[in-house]
Amino acid sequence: MSFQTIINNATAITVNKMPITSATISRSNRLKTATRGPSIYRFDVLCDRPFDYLTNRDLLEDLNSKNGTVEEEITLSPNASLGYIMSYLGDLSTPDLANIVINSYTGSNLVLSTLAVGTIPSGDVIFTKGDYIQPSNSRYSYNVTAEVTGADVSLDLVTVPVHRNIFDASADGGTSIIGAGLNVANNSTFHVKCLGMPTHTLIPGGFFTFDNAFTFIEVVQ
Repeated sequence: MSFQTIINNATAITVNKMPITSATISRSNRLKTATRGPSIYRFDVLCDRPFDYLTNRDLLEDLNSKNGTVEEEITLSPNASLGYIMSYLGDLSTPDLANIVINSYTGSNLVLSTLAVGTIPSGDVIFTKGDYIQPSNSRYSYNVTAEVTGADVSLDLVTVPVHRNIFDASADGGTSIIGAGLNVANNSTFHVKCLGMPTHTLIPGGFFTFDNAFTFIEVVQ
């Protein structure tokens, strides 16, 4: 878990999930834009603290062997200073969140069943804009794009819009997410490869530092 070690020791993390967009200007000076492919997560991770060389020499070898080729599953939550990034800001308890299951999905909307949760007061926030959620049997996480409250529940079902289209089973190891629960907030994970591996500099006293940020890119199957 060498990538996770870098996340755990990060001093700053830049999160980018903007979709790839192209733009052209016609002869009549009209701007045309188009979005291509799914939105994927990119994490630029600065880890500029000194590391003890003898203790972490194996980390350097692990990182070198995985540069751009090996996938790892990571989460942002173990970092004591930066774990707040994925915090849940809704009102439901952990047991209630664990009782939510996926009923269906279409496009960028998840339809969730709250039957096992019971009645949710209309003013209670189920998810806030920006919350991280992930089908429990899926490799993909999503960000909620609009506040969802108990008032939005109808016949024990509630629709949750997310920032990108839901990946179907063909892009998710053949596994259907229907009937699955949710990983929420700090329980959400990402499958990434490192496409930007910085060099390291040895410094007197038996330490080394990484010279630039690591770039982790989400892998879509």
